[in-house]
Amino acid sequence: MQTIRKTLPAKMSATARGFTATITSDTIDRDGEILIPQGMDSTVYETNPVLFWNHDYALPVGKCVKLVRRARDIVGEFDFAQKPDGYAGEFFPDFAAALVGQGICNAVSVGLDVQDGGKRAPTAADFAKHGKKSISAIISRWNLREISLAPMQANPEAIITAVRKGAVSASAAKKWFNIDAAPKRYSFAIEIPKPRHRIDIALPSSAASVEPIKDIDAMVKRSVAKLRGSLYE
Repeated sequence: MQTIRKTLPAKMSATARGFTATITSDTIDRDGEILIPQGMDSTVYETNPVLFWNHDYALPVGKCVKLVRRARDIVGEFDFAQKPDGYAGEFFPDFAAALVGQGICNAVSVGLDVQDGGKRAPTAADFAKHGKKSISAIISRWNLREISLAPMQANPEAIITAVRKGAVSASAAKKWFNIDAAPKRYSFAIEIPKPRHRIDIALPSSAASVEPIKDIDAMVKRSVAKLRGSLYE
């Protein structure tokens, strides 16, 4: 069966060692589907309860140590992997732990297989229960395959924030995510009759030089107008 991924924003209770989070609940998700907590079969998952980063199976960051099935949701407890003695270099689980601890990554996502006959159309009772909202399907029986931290639900500037707070080095951010950790900055000396001012303008980190930036003229004009106290659109 094809694995389906369901992302759920979650208020996490984090410690230096790990965190707890609701991994799914009896609510309508982005796809208009409702995943019934009581229909989960976690037998296979619990034989190897790895916690991944964004469904990347090459980036395990910890493990699930407890799953609690409640009436309307399922809560998981997770421990982050600890850096081995003698390990040299950046340790990715430390980075993931820092993003959770700082409140930047606040979501989890589950991968699941729908069991045969485990997906049905919503009934009148379903619509009544959920306030007559749009519902596309009810997944009532499913196998839990994996759980991941879900940074796509988090702050889009998470990497830069982590670097500024010392959670991960700029070189590691570029290595793991193939991006630069912070934008390059260029300085332009603009002569506006006396006195002389220096204007700092941040350009995208992918810019190899100033010349290819087509809107540089407009950026400079806005900065000059600001210095003069005038308006420019």
